[in-house]
Amino acid sequence: MSERILFFPWGFGGGAAYTGRCLVLARALADAGDEVVFADTGLNALVREAGFAVLESVAGAPQPSAPRSIPPYLPFADVERVFAVAATFHREERVRARLDADAELIRRYAPTAVVIDMSPTAALAARAAGVPVISLADADFVTHRANGWMPWSTVAPRALLPHPPSLPVWDGISRELGLGPVERAEHLLWGERTLISSHPDLERVGGPAFRGEVAYVGPMYWNPPRPDGDPPPETDLPKVYVTIGSGGIAGKRALDTVFAACAGRPWSVYVSAGSVDTTESTVPDNVRLAGFTGLDTPLAWADAVVSHGGSATVLATLAHGKPSVVMPFMSEQEMNGRQLIADTGAGVLLRTSATTTHGRLEFTDRYSGPSRQPYVGVDDVRLGIEEILGDPGFTASARWWGTRLRECSAAADLVGRTHSASAVGVGR
Repeated sequence: MSERILFFPWGFGGGAAYTGRCLVLARALADAGDEVVFADTGLNALVREAGFAVLESVAGAPQPSAPRSIPPYLPFADVERVFAVAATFHREERVRARLDADAELIRRYAPTAVVIDMSPTAALAARAAGVPVISLADADFVTHRANGWMPWSTVAPRALLPHPPSLPVWDGISRELGLGPVERAEHLLWGERTLISSHPDLERVGGPAFRGEVAYVGPMYWNPPRPDGDPPPETDLPKVYVTIGSGGIAGKRALDTVFAACAGRPWSVYVSAGSVDTTESTVPDNVRLAGFTGLDTPLAWADAVVSHGGSATVLATLAHGKPSVVMPFMSEQEMNGRQLIADTGAGVLLRTSATTTHGRLEFTDRYSGPSRQPYVGVDDVRLGIEEILGDPGFTASARWWGTRLRECSAAADLVGRTHSASAVGVGR
């Protein structure tokens, strides 16, 4: 018997990784004969390009919007701050409006299971309707650890981002729905099955499962069916692949820094610029620009990878056995650079942050030391690439972890784990 699966990817704050991860599972389920539909909460164009239908929410439902002016570094210390700041879910009326819209989509489609990726209102709506939830997550989405996105912080999360709290809203609405209290925002994201797109020896949740079963399934990332731009060039030079995300957080200034770092170097550089407008940038002769390219083709080509440290990008890079240079623009990206790259010996992290007792951030760059500049400088980017290309130990470490990640993916059984969630019912 085929299942009817409704996907709710997170779209607030930009980032294609959430929708992309959902598309990986959606494709596997569709190929197995399931009916698959997406709620209009992520990147709808990406979903439709992949061949899946999108259900439109009722008029007036809160929707992801184009990113506003974003600071050079976002200090989200945990999931609660993401909900409160990125989606303004500290406002009860906004949570209720999105919850009602999600509940209406569930009523209309009548799924046998709901898949969420960082989507708390959909999780509450599904449980209230008695529909099992499968959660796709980074380990830090569901961690038991305090300051889960920024564990080196020495201050409370609201000291860094002092928006009003969202937890009282979640707790009150959950109790009203008969689902019990919400002690931590992370608890909202646990499903009857929680699938962590990583390896347990790289990222640990830090305690027993809060709800249902947890499984590590290896990297989950999406390659668009029609890549935007020319493929990487054929060359005998050292090959550097640059990707700093879809453009929702890191923008033109950061990419211009990378261009300047690569100018005149004896490298062949291929750049996935996403949605960043580079029409007024000075693009060196050794750089080939593309848009949304997907990851597999350029990662297979590259000798070294420069990225923002997004989870999907870093894990895909490791899975391909390629070393990384990470220049982070937010706390979770820095954590990925610390935990998945620096600690494993698979590359270098160009910038680290520290918190002061007054709730401010201080930055230190790998080569130039303490910095008041908004972004990592040109010299640090260039030196990072040179270090990676000059030391084969980084590649050896990346290849070792790549083997383990590929083994994890091969044993994942995404379809079986999703189908089994429908059989166990809903845990409160």
